[in-house]
Amino acid sequence: MPEGDTIHRTANVLRRALAGRIVTAFEVVAPRMSSDAARFDVIGSVVRAVESNGKHLLITFARGDDDVVLHTHMKMTGAWHVYRPSERWWSPRSDARVVITTDEFVAPCFRPPVVEMMTTREIAFHAVLPDLGPDIIRDEFDEDEAVRRLRASPPERDIASALLDQRTISGIGNVFKCEALFLERVSPWAKVTDLDDATLRRLVAQARKLMRLNRDGGERRTRFALNAAEGMWVDERTGLPCHVCGTSVAWGYHPNEFRKSWYCPQCQNVTWAPTTAADIGRLSAEVRGPAGARDASGAASRSSRTPEQRPSASRPDRPR
Repeated sequence: MPEGDTIHRTANVLRRALAGRIVTAFEVVAPRMSSDAARFDVIGSVVRAVESNGKHLLITFARGDDDVVLHTHMKMTGAWHVYRPSERWWSPRSDARVVITTDEFVAPCFRPPVVEMMTTREIAFHAVLPDLGPDIIRDEFDEDEAVRRLRASPPERDIASALLDQRTISGIGNVFKCEALFLERVSPWAKVTDLDDATLRRLVAQARKLMRLNRDGGERRTRFALNAAEGMWVDERTGLPCHVCGTSVAWGYHPNEFRKSWYCPQCQNVTWAPTTAADIGRLSAEVRGPAGARDASGAASRSSRTPEQRPSASRPDRPR
């Protein structure tokens, strides 16, 4: 599952292979493209920049004063590869929606759900890119701005949902969200409004630390034990004993969010979390009542359907 660490690493690899080189061939399948971008001939241009912003990858092609930006988002299925021209590809060519060729390297992008082309000037009018929060993996990450945006979350939003909102902090995915919340002993269903700034800063710092430890490659890990097979604290460890207290790891849903949270009930002080449609409905009724929401230590969020029963909250043209 590509998260900010994966895209950061991908950008570094593509930058080393492509930056400063002339494009000798270019193929793109069914992109969303502005009229100005459509008039730009990528073949013969120079790859001026390869950048990541959270989970978004931007490749800029330039010819003189003119340029065009290729924007891809991998979501759950996409992957960039880099090959020498004579190398055999690991995936079928029919799965490639983008192929960038230079004299020394070929860079195909397989199965990306989002492929867009626009000029640099048009990025300001994009549906998502201008609103992205601070990129948590970058050296120049602005922690104060990240905490400010978290604090500005709607009053009903839980911390797990807030951390995944790319408009708040760019780059955090479900794995690092779950792991950071566990390591800081915070319930995924705690309301942002119930957490003090010190706790928010610890969560942001922990997620940033874990992501930067994973940015250079290798199998993703947050727990650096001798047994590499036990490289996660809670993520996707349903029913297995917590590495700290031995309690069985559990999971639960969030409102308007298809991604689950894994947690330790003991370490994170979670007494109950919704796992069925009835649970979600129960919480919805409580929120509508005069008593408001459940206590953050044991509560989960509001929604009338489980993620399997509804589409993703994100629009297809607004990747998170």
